[in-house]
Amino acid sequence: MPQQTPRLNLTLPDTGNKTWETDVENWAHKLDASSAQYLNLHLGGQAIDEEIIFDGFHFDEAVQISGITLFARVAPAGSDLVIDFLKNQLEQSQTVSLPAGSQSGSGSVTGLTYTPLEAMGLKVKGVGSTEPGAEISLLIHYHIQPIV
Repeated sequence: MPQQTPRLNLTLPDTGNKTWETDVENWAHKLDASSAQYLNLHLGGQAIDEEIIFDGFHFDEAVQISGITLFARVAPAGSDLVIDFLKNQLEQSQTVSLPAGSQSGSGSVTGLTYTPLEAMGLKVKGVGSTEPGAEISLLIHYHIQPIV
């Protein structure tokens, strides 16, 4: 009978299993999927254009940002709410938008990494023209970088 890993309940290949390559491949894919991490942040009050809403956060390990999910209690109106990442207080042009009239949305980010020595931050780069948007929760999606 196959054994399971103690924390993730992953199936380990049986000894002498002729299909071990397939089993290990499936196991690796599950392990990789479980590496998804999230950082939850909240912007209280109304969004203000060009405001740095979060800064100076250092991850414990090298990470790659994969996206943000945004939730607004008050949706932006007239134009989109736009958020950009900061690295050591410099804008990264890796923006994610919450469309005007929407209370939730998400966007992907590619090629943005942070080492433990680099500070992550977020900056508002655009707000709704008739309603800026308010009470925004941000869920940052990231993965720990593999050891190479």
